[in-house]
Amino acid sequence: MDIKIRWVPSECRGDWVIENGDIGLDSALTSAVLVSLFSDRVAPETVTTDAASAGIVGAPDAEGSNRADRRGWWGDVYNAVPIGSRLWQLARTIVANQTSVLRETEAICHEALQWLIDDGVAQSVNVAASWGKKNALIFKITIRKPGQSAAQDFLFSWAWEGIS
Repeated sequence: MDIKIRWVPSECRGDWVIENGDIGLDSALTSAVLVSLFSDRVAPETVTTDAASAGIVGAPDAEGSNRADRRGWWGDVYNAVPIGSRLWQLARTIVANQTSVLRETEAICHEALQWLIDDGVAQSVNVAASWGKKNALIFKITIRKPGQSAAQDFLFSWAWEGIS
């Protein structure tokens, strides 16, 4: 069991849940997925072709970049693999119904959740992204634990204002 986190899509943030005057408990996998997807991972120094086609710009020193915010967590200085995801980069560049954005979302989620496979927490992680309402990106995460036939699904939406 782990601390229960409630994701609030309209505010793009998570919060601990209080139940009966105490911190609520939930599946450790649920907490791991929420932290992995919705913590801001540091942006890489260079932009991949796929990321560029989705409209993601590079780090401040990358060629053609005009962004100074790479985000990330200071504790990652000591980690070979940073925590979190780069979903935050999509908020700057999304144009609804672009297939390239869907593919990049899937790649970003895979990148953020790869540690579950590397650490033996999951046997497989699958991600499927699609467009929901005009300004909503929907992504479904399916995780299968080692030795278990049933998979656990997580469904999230990520919305932005001003998307056309």
